Amino acid sequence: MMMRSAIICAGLLLAGCGKSTPQADTQPRDWRYYVANPDEIEPMQKICRKWAGSTASTDTEPAVVTTNCRAAAFAKSQLQITN
Repeated sequence: MMMRSAIICAGLLLAGCGKSTPQADTQPRDWRYYVANPDEIEPMQKICRKWAGSTASTDTEPAVVTTNCRAAAFAKSQLQITN
């Protein structure tokens, strides 16, 4: 019984060792920035995917990430419409 408890506890500890919270070293941008700098869209979306795949709760996601993710996605859609 004690061995089973140890295995379960070890499994739970390892389950918590998923992807860590990504860093958010980025400046706040709006969609006009991304339209003017389309080469910045994919790097921002890469950061967005890291946050989406992390184990961090959505309330810990910095507002700059949320804002920039939305701005980059909107700019990308606008660029696709005009091209």
